[in-house]
Amino acid sequence: MEHALELTAVVDGIENATLNSGAKASARSRFESTKQRFFGQLLLSMKLPTVIAAVKAHLAGGQSVVLQLVTTAESILDRRLGELSPDERANLEIDLSPREYV
Repeated sequence: MEHALELTAVVDGIENATLNSGAKASARSRFESTKQRFFGQLLLSMKLPTVIAAVKAHLAGGQSVVLQLVTTAESILDRRLGELSPDERANLEIDLSPREYV
């Protein structure tokens, strides 16, 4: 992280001084929130085998199963919309997968 901050001229590597405190705080915040999302997805993926086994057991027992996966993906949508030109907005096709984190 520190090396990346030096390469982007947020921190002066020679004097170890912060050149842009707002950019440094923003970079650290984004890094930490990305880590939280990653580990949240990791924990979710670890739960899936148990969920799938429970679904199979209920279906084998003649019961119905309803699963609900919920995400607003609002921040991803905002970023994707911000990247579009006016022509692209006219023919709207947006990928809301978190591809930049994978």
